[in-house]
Amino acid sequence: MKLKFYLFLFILMLGYNIVQGQDTVDVNLHIQHVVNGVSDFDRAKFITIHDDLTGNEWESDEQKRSLLEDYDVYFGRNNGGIVWEWNNTKEDPNKAGWPDVDYMKIRGQNEKSNYSSQTFVHQFENRYANMVVGGQEHMFPHGQATKDGLIYEGFDATAEFYGQYFKEYFGEGGTTGRPKPGLVEVINEPFVKTGQLGTTNLEMSKYHSVVAKRIKALNPNLWVGGYSAAHPAFESNNFGHWNGTWKTFIDEAGADMDFFSFHLYDFIQTTGDMSQELHRSGSNIEAIMDMISHYSYLRLGEVKPFSVSEYGWLCKTCDGGYDPKEDWYNLRSFNTMMVQLMERPDQLIISIPFMLLKASWAKPVDAEYNTYGPRLLREIGEVEGEKAHDGWVYTDLLMYYQMWAELNGKRVDSWSNDMDMIADAYVDGKTAYVILSNLNEEAKTVNLKIKGTSDNPLVKITAQHLYEIGDIPQLDTLVYDAAIDAFDLGQQATVIMKYEFKNEISLSESLNEKKYYATNYLVPIRPQQSLAFSIPGVDVGEHGEAVLRVGIGRDHGMSLRPALKVNNQVVPVPVDWRGYDQSTRDIFFGVLEIPVPHELLKENNTVELVFPDEGGHVSSIVLQVFNSSIDIARSGVEVEEVTLTVDDLDLGMEVYPNPTTGSLTVKGLNMNSPYSVFDLSGKVLATGALSAGEVNLSGLQDGVYVLQVAGMDQVFQVRIIKE
Repeated sequence: MKLKFYLFLFILMLGYNIVQGQDTVDVNLHIQHVVNGVSDFDRAKFITIHDDLTGNEWESDEQKRSLLEDYDVYFGRNNGGIVWEWNNTKEDPNKAGWPDVDYMKIRGQNEKSNYSSQTFVHQFENRYANMVVGGQEHMFPHGQATKDGLIYEGFDATAEFYGQYFKEYFGEGGTTGRPKPGLVEVINEPFVKTGQLGTTNLEMSKYHSVVAKRIKALNPNLWVGGYSAAHPAFESNNFGHWNGTWKTFIDEAGADMDFFSFHLYDFIQTTGDMSQELHRSGSNIEAIMDMISHYSYLRLGEVKPFSVSEYGWLCKTCDGGYDPKEDWYNLRSFNTMMVQLMERPDQLIISIPFMLLKASWAKPVDAEYNTYGPRLLREIGEVEGEKAHDGWVYTDLLMYYQMWAELNGKRVDSWSNDMDMIADAYVDGKTAYVILSNLNEEAKTVNLKIKGTSDNPLVKITAQHLYEIGDIPQLDTLVYDAAIDAFDLGQQATVIMKYEFKNEISLSESLNEKKYYATNYLVPIRPQQSLAFSIPGVDVGEHGEAVLRVGIGRDHGMSLRPALKVNNQVVPVPVDWRGYDQSTRDIFFGVLEIPVPHELLKENNTVELVFPDEGGHVSSIVLQVFNSSIDIARSGVEVEEVTLTVDDLDLGMEVYPNPTTGSLTVKGLNMNSPYSVFDLSGKVLATGALSAGEVNLSGLQDGVYVLQVAGMDQVFQVRIIKE
């Protein structure tokens, strides 16, 4: 969003005026960042391709080898092979409606023998550990006959096929047969297809549970999950969508799932009109993941891992041939989403940017060229001026693998003063990588504060900057032989800066991150009523930081700036969140990430929220705690101690008379701006929205109070006196 984050903290009779100027990013290369025990960047989780070991759409073996090894890419997903086998399996002659297990054993042995002869691909088996194999909706038993005439009797019969398939068709690699995948997604995007299958979300959830149990009975080391959800819109129908989909699935099948899977897309519904794009990048993704995690914790007693088996950019109405602009939209979404997913290395098993190789199966019968969207390979001739059907070349989507080719190492501390500028950093021996991803729809100059290597000479910096010119993707390589103080980052662009030092970088300090979940979730918002949450069992270190993550789903125009108290202490709420204002979505559904002073935290914590208006829900409450071995200084803000009088603070807002005998007049802000009145202990006494620019204090006793008003781009708190 384009709003800037101006936060004014006032403590009793004194306050601090904190003003954000240019975007600033701090990186502490000596402070290792560990997320719930995980610090290493695992390329098998993030740098993946939607293909299998024996995928047959490559132009040559060398092309396959080059992409996998030169760019260090790992296999991601296959949703076709298991469907073919299901469709061609014979019926048990002694048990109608069930697969013939003897036939499957013979067929499986043939498949293993066939794989053993494909010796070229054996060298890539180390890139297969997190591989996902998924089914399609046809495999749900609903009375249909397979190609071989088998009509599966029901859930148990189909589950038998799944279990026997993974038992009989896979070996342990090399001459024993194709190695088993790491993950199984039972059916791809089933809930959007239950209508055409003549079933319900509840029955589909039961099916997942039956299939998972049988797969794991025959293949104990396989992880089975679901439900590969398409278009998560939890907030729809006042969270009726959530109740009918994810809550139903977790309640019915969650205990039998080893992981939860879903798909994330920025998407557009009207051809060519990018102004109407619906972004998930930013706060919406955070709200989706937090809500699933929170309910998983409450219902199952654990936070299940995630498989994000598709993510990127989607335009169902964008017909026609290859368009490099669509490559840019995908590249932009791949990068911004991935850096958000990288913040959850403990929970992510795998994430797969959705692009296929040639997608030959999708080519319309009468079309000269394929019109399928995100493809890594296109035919020469698809671009005007090229010779027709003259071979195959990479699309610009290759830039994704080019820019991420080298990233490795342990995560280290990074911090941005702008919610829309995501920062991340890693250290690998003598090399450090600093990543910046811009959610803003405008270019930004980012000030860089790289710390922790003062006695280690810098050799050079190499930056990979992926941005656009006229919506055509550009990947620039920039080399610097000395430190730089700032970087000019394109709109919605991402840069990876590789810092090479003379000596190894010492990780002498630590930052340990962990999330804690409230004991309740999905609470309806009532006007001027306290919403209470408890967060027990928090480990609070001697030093650190904390962020309260508040998931909110509300109609546009409603307040997103509640009054907040943590452990009975007032905590100001920022007026910014990740990404845009969600104006193109039906309602706002996102996470407010609210800094909380670490010293306020206890083992058992209370959170109180008060909204001035009615409607919507608080969908999740998560406390993100960062315990550090030392205090970490943050730059990028100016802090001035000030007295709490309007005359002394040039805030762009007038409040008078002060002192007052009954009401205050507030000028300089929108008339509908939400306000809260606190006593000096932090207790909320009144909330509302400015009406005719007035705040009525007639119901308060004489005394000293704090008035908080949220403007368009600032939050103001002013000491007031009632006489």
